[in-house]
Amino acid sequence: MNRFWWSNNKTSKGIQWSCWNALCKAKNLGGIGFKKLYLFNKALLAKQVWRIITQPRCLLARILKARYFPMTDILLAKTGSYPSFTWRSICSARDLIVDGLLWRIGTGECVNIWNDPWLLGKDNNRISGHEIVPDFISVKQLINGDTKTWNRELIDNLVDEYTADRILAIPLTAHRTEDTLVWKYEGTGVYTVKSGYRVLTTSNVLPNSTSASLSITSEATEGWQKDFYTSLWPLHVPEKIKIHIWRLFNNLVPHYGNLKRRKLVMNPVCPLCRDAIKDSNHLMWSCGVLKSVWIQLHVQVPTFEASWSGQKCFATIFSAADENVRCVLAISLWSLWYKRNKLIHEGVRFNLIEVLGFIQEEGRLKFNFDASYSSDTKIAITAVIVRDLRGNLKGAETYLFDNVADPFVAEARACERALILALDMDSRRVVVEGDSLSVIKSIKKREEDRSILRPITQNICQLETRFDEISYLHVRRSANGVVTNWPRKGGDWGFLEDGRLGYQSQLSKLRCKRCWK
Repeated sequence: MNRFWWSNNKTSKGIQWSCWNALCKAKNLGGIGFKKLYLFNKALLAKQVWRIITQPRCLLARILKARYFPMTDILLAKTGSYPSFTWRSICSARDLIVDGLLWRIGTGECVNIWNDPWLLGKDNNRISGHEIVPDFISVKQLINGDTKTWNRELIDNLVDEYTADRILAIPLTAHRTEDTLVWKYEGTGVYTVKSGYRVLTTSNVLPNSTSASLSITSEATEGWQKDFYTSLWPLHVPEKIKIHIWRLFNNLVPHYGNLKRRKLVMNPVCPLCRDAIKDSNHLMWSCGVLKSVWIQLHVQVPTFEASWSGQKCFATIFSAADENVRCVLAISLWSLWYKRNKLIHEGVRFNLIEVLGFIQEEGRLKFNFDASYSSDTKIAITAVIVRDLRGNLKGAETYLFDNVADPFVAEARACERALILALDMDSRRVVVEGDSLSVIKSIKKREEDRSILRPITQNICQLETRFDEISYLHVRRSANGVVTNWPRKGGDWGFLEDGRLGYQSQLSKLRCKRCWK
């Protein structure tokens, strides 16, 4: 797996700049978020154990119980003689489920006071360090039968004050409910593979081993680094750019500084600015060409303490900037890395103007859509607003549809118009945003359905084939900005004709069309 990640082709294993355990860290801790396959498989198997416990009448549970544990339950069952591979695998994951099981108290009849886990919390769920009182076995004995409340006096006599407070914190219901096993590591009480894997990774923390050269540092949990990772991964830029920024930030790229350390190059000077050693600090912050690019793109670069590394300086301005500026910063670093490689390996001369144009071309346009619908007239007015990665307005459009069935159809038509407008503007890398979750889900689902939206979403899927990159995002109505208010203020055709001039300060290219269908 590590060789596959770092190699450039099928024959070469490449330079493994970091160990696999570091890559498997969570993204907010400096890793790439890969799964450790053994632990992930165990979390999947634990899902089967949970299903057998919570659904004892399912076919799998009935077959396994009849074969391996007819007189007991799965948690106490033994592997037995000549077990199947399936049964052995399920048994190997029982310890994960046992670690996370907790009794939710109903009547208290099924829960043993001294042996079962029933105290709230993620740790120390059993009563320990107390002499067992044989007269009191069931939790039901600690509950007042008439009032359905805890018998505080009895509890104080049986356990210490700390344990008594934990017992009294358990809520009870006046209705008769059964005692239920829940998964304590999830708020819903239901086991999920995600929570199971999280438990396994936190309890199987491996020491920070390093590869032959470099690895992600153990300082990746510092506040400013966490803020950087949190800002990086949701960014609306191609994945190759985000991965490059992550590698550069963790010093996991083959720049001259790292290659000189491996004695692969002799002169580690930056081929662009010619005045500094080419390392991660230089590539992310101190390169004069990079600063020139940022000045041309109107990026404000503050002054930091001299002791700060280039990574920390970049992370600070990156985390504090809005999304549009973060896109500019990320694309500029990737673009200069691309141009450096072109200069070194192909001899292509560096041109700052070409780089600036390349950065603008690499940035995707964002298309926000919304619709206003009148149930009385069956007329819908759709609106699309186009912005670049800096938030500058690039275009806009209103479109009027007649004989529209309902608001969902209106929203779907608005999304369709967004793609048509993108093609008219010759934009092939786009982000489409809207506040209609139903429409976004219907487009993403890619499956045949019988909804009224299906003919429109099929047309949208056909339009998608003409784009290089396209993604759909659901945003809140408040985040949809001007495009949300625009069609609603133009509730009839007359207002759009007369009132659209009030939006000229925001909409530089306004087109209003009427479509009768």
